[in-house]
Amino acid sequence: MAESYRVSCLSTAERLGNDELHALMAGVVRRDRRESQQLFAAVTPLLIAFYEGQVQAGRIKRGATAGLVQEAFKALYLGQPGYDPNLPFRAWVLDIARSTLLSNSGSEAVFDALAGVAVRNCQQAMQVT
Repeated sequence: MAESYRVSCLSTAERLGNDELHALMAGVVRRDRRESQQLFAAVTPLLIAFYEGQVQAGRIKRGATAGLVQEAFKALYLGQPGYDPNLPFRAWVLDIARSTLLSNSGSEAVFDALAGVAVRNCQQAMQVT
């Protein structure tokens, strides 16, 4: 049963390889609009999947994913000078996604699963004393 579930969840879309992603990033560095759009289209599913995993883990709110994807792209474009074509491209993008998540951890994007519990416990503690 798990095998059929796993197969149905796999994307059948063609993923670009490391070389193609590096070539698109080189186009971004050259400020090529078409290649920038292609890179955006290629990397968006990876970023969405990363942030959806954070939603499922309870680290962020579901509504925060779009904003975090935008922030990650902004960091990707601003991080061009630190881009190293000798490293795996997806690992670099996921590092940016993690950094973006951590830099936004103090904002409303973070889901505080214990907020309601803390308030209830505080009220109960005040009633006891």
